[in-house]
Amino acid sequence: MRKIKIFVCCTEQSGENICANILSRIDLNKIQADGVCGKQSEKYITNKIYDLSEFKSIGFFEIILSISKYLKMIRSLKNYINKNNYDLVLTIDSPDFNYNLVNQLRKSKFKNKIIHIVAPTVWAWRSYRAKKFANIYDEIFLLFNFEKKYFNFKNLNKTFIGHPIFYIKKRNIKKNYKYIAFLPGSRQNEVLKLMKYFTHIEEYIYKNNLNFKIFIPTLPHLVSLISEQTKEWKTETFISTDIDQFDGYYDDVYLSITCSGTASLEIAKRNIPQIIIYKLNYFTEILFKPFVRVKYANIINIISDQMIIPEVVNSNLNKRKLLENFLNLFNSKENQDVQINSINIYIKEIVKEFSPYEESVNRINKLLT
Repeated sequence: MRKIKIFVCCTEQSGENICANILSRIDLNKIQADGVCGKQSEKYITNKIYDLSEFKSIGFFEIILSISKYLKMIRSLKNYINKNNYDLVLTIDSPDFNYNLVNQLRKSKFKNKIIHIVAPTVWAWRSYRAKKFANIYDEIFLLFNFEKKYFNFKNLNKTFIGHPIFYIKKRNIKKNYKYIAFLPGSRQNEVLKLMKYFTHIEEYIYKNNLNFKIFIPTLPHLVSLISEQTKEWKTETFISTDIDQFDGYYDDVYLSITCSGTASLEIAKRNIPQIIIYKLNYFTEILFKPFVRVKYANIINIISDQMIIPEVVNSNLNKRKLLENFLNLFNSKENQDVQINSINIYIKEIVKEFSPYEESVNRINKLLT
């Protein structure tokens, strides 16, 4: 019997985490997986076409500057998928890149099943994308139950799988902690834009003898960049890519300054007080501000419709405001407790009683049999 063939496409770290956990649970004796992924997933992949480190753009203008490269990638992937006639195509997150890839596949008469995992945030902006996805995808796996109503189309199956922070453990409560965590993002552009703000907090920690070390969890392809950016720091700093050791480090984290995204939800689930930061290109922010339908960046703040987790983002992000928010959290046990207690009320709407990866694999296996 020939192996069933699936093609996966994930171009950013949050998708890579999902990809690796799904592929680790499928029967690779019966199923061959090829595609676009990162270091976590590649051990399950037979033919790797691109690495996610090749996808570095985050804002509208950055993407425009790289558009010819991405169009070339899409053409190449479309031809590769058609040539090998995959039984299933699985796209994960990265809605703009993956939509255009799948749209080209459908135009080239690709008829087999295509699933997308992690819905585009149509509830936040560009709501028209829901119908566009429904026109080309067979099924969508949703992380949030409330998203179902936005993808209510007869020709699109919807499976609520829950959020991957299901697996994240709460840190142990202690009297004394060792670290302040800095999470600068999973893309090179994010790191370069945010590092000067982390440096400002590092300088404050050192000059004011706060008696904390710094912990920076990151990805292998960013280690050299972060090491270069932090080489002048005087505060003892640990940069780690060892995911298996992260729980131990996080148990000793007092608070975190976190790049907005999946990482901020993971920190929330760990019950670590945090401040969220982010920096879009100024013109990207101005261009899209009228179209954004939510007031906040973090999903917990969005669901609760209040600023539970402080956000200092985009044009509001400067060194003074970040330090002010840092000190408000650092010096106030009450502010920390209010944040964590509020998070634990709303996180129940995100984390369910079943594994999102097991749910995904069960559904994929049904579609392939």
